[in-house]
Amino acid sequence: MAEIHSQVTELPSSCKSAAEHMVAELEREEQYAGLNENCCRRITELEQAIAKETGERVALVAYRL
Repeated sequence: MAEIHSQVTELPSSCKSAAEHMVAELEREEQYAGLNENCCRRITELEQAIAKETGERVALVAYRL
C-alpha cells in the first residue's frame, strides 16, 4: 500500500483524499474576486453577447490578482 502524505491530519487514510480535495477547493474560492451586483450583471451581459456572436455558451470568471 502506498504511503499517503497529507496536510489534513487525524483522519483515516480513506478520508484523506476527499479532505485534501475539499481543502484545495476552499483555497480556490479565496481567489475569486468579490464583485458587486452591478459588476456581476455586466459580466453576465458580456457572456450573453459573446454567446450571441459565437454561438457558444461561455462562462467568465473574475479572479482577484
